[in-house]
Amino acid sequence: MNHRRARTYAVCAVKLDEDHTDAAEGTYEAALTNALVAIVASEWAGAENYPQNPSRTKSAEPLLTLIRGKAKEVGSGVRPAPDEPDVFLIRDPHVDEGNRDVEEPSAAETSWDDIFSGPWPTAGPCETRVDVGTLLDALVVTQAVRHAREDGEEADEAPRLLERRHVEALLALDSHPSLGFLAMEQEGRYEDVAQKQDALEREQAGRTLERIGEEEAHRREAAAADLHYGPSPDDPYALEIQECPVCGYEAFSSDGGDELGMRVGSGECLVCHYRRSPAIANDIAREMEWERRWERD
Repeated sequence: MNHRRARTYAVCAVKLDEDHTDAAEGTYEAALTNALVAIVASEWAGAENYPQNPSRTKSAEPLLTLIRGKAKEVGSGVRPAPDEPDVFLIRDPHVDEGNRDVEEPSAAETSWDDIFSGPWPTAGPCETRVDVGTLLDALVVTQAVRHAREDGEEADEAPRLLERRHVEALLALDSHPSLGFLAMEQEGRYEDVAQKQDALEREQAGRTLERIGEEEAHRREAAAADLHYGPSPDDPYALEIQECPVCGYEAFSSDGGDELGMRVGSGECLVCHYRRSPAIANDIAREMEWERRWERD
């Protein structure tokens, strides 16, 4: 169940990270509620439900109130953040409790021999930052819009909108072990957008090739070698001119290579003007690497 909640949180949170300014209130509340239910269910199983109706999960506001209250309980794993009012830190339950009070020696007290001969310093505690005050304020904004509230003088005022600080407080929840899908969702959306843009680039390049004709295409191919900046003494790792994956002419001029060093260029074809983005170049390189490993194994 928490897997589905984490996924819902990630999908909504990524959308808000990209744009929280346009009718995002329902999306924000869905992300926040799913994240908080997952966190509370993981930390204090059963506390995410109403006692009088165990099949019904609590809404975001009582869950935030619950986390705030847990900071007063000994051994709850929740503590107030230093110098930040209404912000609480939930300790990762998988961290070795025996290392909690271990202090690292200062740089002045550490010799080179100690660095290489002694045990590695223990990493600091992993904690999830829950900005209860900011998240509750975000709920005030979202619920007023979702329920079409216009009370008293507020009817004559411009409605409050979600702010970037509200989104940042939401994104911070992904540090909890019950969530952690945010980076995966961001990468997936980035690749999806890149693939859609690449399809448009290919379509446009095909139309360009039809419009210019074969004679002009050959002329551009002949000129491409002089226009392309290939390997030189100043830049020996630059890529040679390559065959365009759309028109097939030796006219693809790369201005950068893929991150794996597979010599897949990102740049523009000087015949049909197809442009390949770094994201697509990296995707092709990853496929090539997988194929290479598959053949080797």
